[in-house]
Amino acid sequence: MTKPTLTAAWAQAWAILQQAIADDRSPLRFVTLATVDANHAPQLRSVVLRELDAEAATLYIFTDARSHKVAELGKNNAVSLHLWAPDHLIQLRLSGQAQISSGTPIRDHWDTVPDHMREAYGHVPSPGTKIATPDAWEVRPDIQNFAKITLILSHIDIVCLSRDGHWRVEFLRENNWKGDWLSP
Repeated sequence: MTKPTLTAAWAQAWAILQQAIADDRSPLRFVTLATVDANHAPQLRSVVLRELDAEAATLYIFTDARSHKVAELGKNNAVSLHLWAPDHLIQLRLSGQAQISSGTPIRDHWDTVPDHMREAYGHVPSPGTKIATPDAWEVRPDIQNFAKITLILSHIDIVCLSRDGHWRVEFLRENNWKGDWLSP
């Protein structure tokens, strides 16, 4: 197998991310988001990629503004994402800073969420609250519970685990996204 150039590796990573967003049935849409809680412990959860801006190296997800991840990001906005693309045998590890927008200022995004999916932004009591039984909650979608998390990337680590030969490269914003090969 011919190893890619740095430019090709960069393009492949963004193509995988674009594929994840373009196909709402793609399992690639579901990525693992890592935050840090108040006790400095890492917290992981699956989230859905919604949008991206490759030129700005930013990704976007939606969530309930009352969720634990939003509270965690309010105290420490460091974030990492993990995506495994099995068809490419590529792992993407992306890290950077998160910015949170919520409620009425992001109404244009709220308006794109189908009614049946707005349930995710209206659990009462709020997500993570202890309840007495599995059904002791209601659905009341509300734009005030809707949040957009903008992930401003600073580091992209790409690992290919192909049988034809492994390779790894990292890109850093601080180096104007100049890539460097790493030992896989």
